[in-house]
Amino acid sequence: MNKITQEKEQLLKQTFKKHNQKLNHQIFKISFIYIMLSIIWNTIFGWLNLPFSRASVTILLVCISVWLILFFLFRFMTFSPHIIKHIVLLFVMFVIVCLYFGSGYTESWSYFLLVPIINSLYSDRTLSIIYSVFGMLCLAAVSIYFPINSFYIDSIDISNRILLYIIVATFSYLLLTKLYTLHNKQVNTIIHSMEMTIEQVVQSFIVAVEAKDQYTFGHSERVSQYAVALAKQLPAFQEEQKLKYIRLSGLIHDIGKINIPEQILTKPTRLTDKEYEIIKTHTTFGAQMVEKVEGLEELKSSVLYHHEKWDGTGYPTGAKGKETPIVARILAVADAFDAMTSTRAYRDELPIEEAFERLEAGIGTQFDPNLAKAIEHAKPAFREIYYDSHDPLDEFEELTDLL
Repeated sequence: MNKITQEKEQLLKQTFKKHNQKLNHQIFKISFIYIMLSIIWNTIFGWLNLPFSRASVTILLVCISVWLILFFLFRFMTFSPHIIKHIVLLFVMFVIVCLYFGSGYTESWSYFLLVPIINSLYSDRTLSIIYSVFGMLCLAAVSIYFPINSFYIDSIDISNRILLYIIVATFSYLLLTKLYTLHNKQVNTIIHSMEMTIEQVVQSFIVAVEAKDQYTFGHSERVSQYAVALAKQLPAFQEEQKLKYIRLSGLIHDIGKINIPEQILTKPTRLTDKEYEIIKTHTTFGAQMVEKVEGLEELKSSVLYHHEKWDGTGYPTGAKGKETPIVARILAVADAFDAMTSTRAYRDELPIEEAFERLEAGIGTQFDPNLAKAIEHAKPAFREIYYDSHDPLDEFEELTDLL
C-alpha cells in the first residue's frame, strides 16, 4: 500500500534525522572535551618543564576559539540539521589538520584516520564517501608538502599511509552499512507492527459483519482474493504494497453492513424499495467508519464507490466512468462475481461460467471496459479461488475457527 511505503520512508528519514541531530551534538561536545584536555595536558607539562609533550598550545587555543565561535552561532542562530552536520564535519577536519601541524610528533598523520570513522557514524553513504575522499586528499597533501617527521620520509611511507587510510575507510563504510541496516530493521519492525494492527482491526470488522449474515460468510475474503487476482493483470498494480491496498480494500468493502438490520440482510424475499434504500447506505456509513480508523483512511474511496457503475447508474453518488477510483472499479467486478457465485438468502448461486458471461455482458455498462482484457486473463485465477472456497470441508473448518 502506497501509504505504508510512504510512512516507512518518512519514519526512516525521521530516525536518521534524530540520529544525526544527536550525533552532531555528541561529536561537537567530544571535540570540546578532547581539545580542552589537550590544552590542560600540554600546559601542565610546559609549566613543569617535563619532556612529555611537543604540542603547540597556541594551535590548540585556536581550535578552542573556533569551537566557541561555532557554539555561539549554533546557540543564537538557526541552522538546519543538514547544515549543522556539514559544519561539524568541516570543524573536525579543521581540528585534525591543526593537530597534524601542532602535535609535534612523528605519527601526527594518523589523526586523519578518524575522518572515515566519524563519517560512517552518520549512516549516509554519499556523505561518507565524499568526506573520506576529502580526508585522504588532505592526508596526501600534508604528507607530501609538509612532512613533519624526525626521520626521512619517502614515497613508500606516503603510499603506506594512504593504503592504511583506505583500509580504515573500507571498514568504516562497513560500519556505516551495519548502522543503516540496524536503523532499517527498526523501522521495518515498527511498520510490520502497524500492518499487523491494521490487519487485526480489519479482521475484527469482518467477523462483526459476517456474523450477522450466514449467507455472506467468507464473502469479504473471497472478494479480496478476486480483486487481487484481477489487479495483478494490470501494469499499475505490480507492486506488493499496491496489491496489499487492494486486498485490504476487498476485506473491508462491506463494513458498512454492520449498521444494516439483520432482518433486511437475511430477508429471503425481494427487498422493498425502502429496504433497498437502507441497504444502499452501507457504502456511505462504511466510508465514514473507515476514515475514522487510523491506518485505514486511504480505503475510504474504495468502500464508498464499490457499488458505482460505469454508466453512472450505481450508488451512492451516481458517478460514472473514471470519476470513481480504479480500485473501486476492480472491487465492483470482484464483488459482483462473488455475489453471483454465492448462495444468498433470496436465491441460489449461479454456475461459474454463467457468472463469467454476466460479467462480460456488463462490460461498458456496469463494469469498466478497460478491465475487459484483465478479466479475461484473470479467469483461471478466479476459477481456482472459486473451487478452493467452495470446498465444504474448508468452509466447515473456517466456520469452526470463527466460532
